[in-house]
Amino acid sequence: MTASASPDLSDLSALDPALARTLQRFARLDADTPTPQLDYAGRRRLLSTLQAQLLRSPLPGMVRTDHFVPAQGREITVRSYQKSGAPSPQTLVWLHGGGWMVGDLNTHDDLCEHLAQFTGHTVLSVHYRRTPENPFPAPLDDVSAVLQWLHRMQGVLPFARDSVLLGGDSAGAHLALACALRHAAAPQPADAGQPARPARLHGLLLFYPPIAPEQDHPSMQAFSEGFGLTRSAMARYWQELGGTEGADARCRLPASCTDTLPRLPPAVVCTASHDILRDEGEAFARQLQAAGVPTRLLRAPGMVHGFARMLSASPQARQQVEQACHALAALLHGATADSAAA
Repeated sequence: MTASASPDLSDLSALDPALARTLQRFARLDADTPTPQLDYAGRRRLLSTLQAQLLRSPLPGMVRTDHFVPAQGREITVRSYQKSGAPSPQTLVWLHGGGWMVGDLNTHDDLCEHLAQFTGHTVLSVHYRRTPENPFPAPLDDVSAVLQWLHRMQGVLPFARDSVLLGGDSAGAHLALACALRHAAAPQPADAGQPARPARLHGLLLFYPPIAPEQDHPSMQAFSEGFGLTRSAMARYWQELGGTEGADARCRLPASCTDTLPRLPPAVVCTASHDILRDEGEAFARQLQAAGVPTRLLRAPGMVHGFARMLSASPQARQQVEQACHALAALLHGATADSAAA
């Protein structure tokens, strides 16, 4: 569904019943899990894990393998997903959501398996360093390190390629944008074969990205409570993300990078109808279009923030994720055809 006029914000009957029931289950889980010994980040991480376990439904015929990426002073864990016995035409690097603080490889198993199923690609999920222990740009540095590793491991690992897709949900979508902007603004290495060169990005798949703090769009007001992600939680996530100076400070706020936006690859931006981040995500998609970036904007009807992690609970959510995957394939095919014609 292409984003269109806003629905009646008071009509809660438009919410997918399966997602409404899932939110109720999450609320009961929250109430039934007292954790006075945990701080805010620890509790959010625990609840995220419990929610994922509640909904986990592995897809048959999916091969999952963990890999360990060496980086300066640390090691980054990534997990590949591929359909058994099927050739993989491309690699989609995935950055999990969770307010930059929550989420991990396990919480996004279902989503990554479905992405591999729907696209036919190898999906590579990245467990980047999380806040508040590791303020921005630490998670961004991890994504860049993984892209460099993919370029370096060509011929060693079957999914390591010179050009990849990049995507994420929620905070992961923000990091995907920040990474694409950082790489678009950076000068290319003089020696294309040097280890520091990252894999190139030729497409972005973004689900309900946060674009900037202190947004006050109608969707932020309408869905601030009772639809999963709350306004207060989002404010806390932005606060804990931290900041930086220089070029990376601009990448933290993607809409401010007006000079770099035209250099981004084709993008699909998928928002949720009942999500506080809906309007800012759609405004940014229109900004990409105005900058000349081939962009497809989708609004998932009846969906709440985080619906892409609730695929076993909602057939409608699965349909929306599959549609976004197909939209990216069509967009990239069109961009390739246009380039060949030129």
